[in-house]
Amino acid sequence: MKHTMTNPMAPTAPNSDMLTKALGYFGLAFLIAAFGAYAAPFLFDRLNLPSGFQWVIYITVLALSWFSHKWVQMPRPINFMLFTLLAFLLGFMVYPLLAYAAAIGGTEIIMRAFIGTALMSFAAGVYAKTTHRDLSGMGGFLFMAIIGLIIVSIINAFWFNGVVELIVSGAGILIFSALIAYEIQAIADYEEDRGMEAGIMLFIAIFNLFTSALRFLIALQSD
Repeated sequence: MKHTMTNPMAPTAPNSDMLTKALGYFGLAFLIAAFGAYAAPFLFDRLNLPSGFQWVIYITVLALSWFSHKWVQMPRPINFMLFTLLAFLLGFMVYPLLAYAAAIGGTEIIMRAFIGTALMSFAAGVYAKTTHRDLSGMGGFLFMAIIGLIIVSIINAFWFNGVVELIVSGAGILIFSALIAYEIQAIADYEEDRGMEAGIMLFIAIFNLFTSALRFLIALQSD
């Protein structure tokens, strides 16, 4: 993402109009993802989807997320259709995790993860708006850290280890909290037509923070 250099001694404040647009798209993505999670059990039952189909969804989500900066620039309605598809698939993909969490810890564990995510996201946003530091230099580190998380998570999915799960999910909480602060500060440099991109990137970061928090609580519950 492109950033302009800012005075490291001056507080950074995101463009309020762009932040409003980003939050609008974030809210829309949240509603679409919630519908995806709600529809997932019915689709699994009605379509009789094989278990391996989740990997197809996972790869599709990774591809849409990776190239989001490209397809958001496409003309409507193509970009909005891909936006909707990505948000829906994220919700669809998280359903098995929600179901497993509810089975071992009830809805309380999900609410704890949700509230924790909300509080950490709010804290990251406050930090991004009030800090004297330019966070743009974190981009490269966060990118490599996320790639590492993806690789280790895939390996752990095939050869599961509870300790590794605890470490990976804990690292995910830290990394995605930092990514939220990075994204919110970066919004200040976004051009006016990049509201959809800002919103979906912010949603992906907060979504991954939530799943990391939920996996962390599940790992603690399982010990």
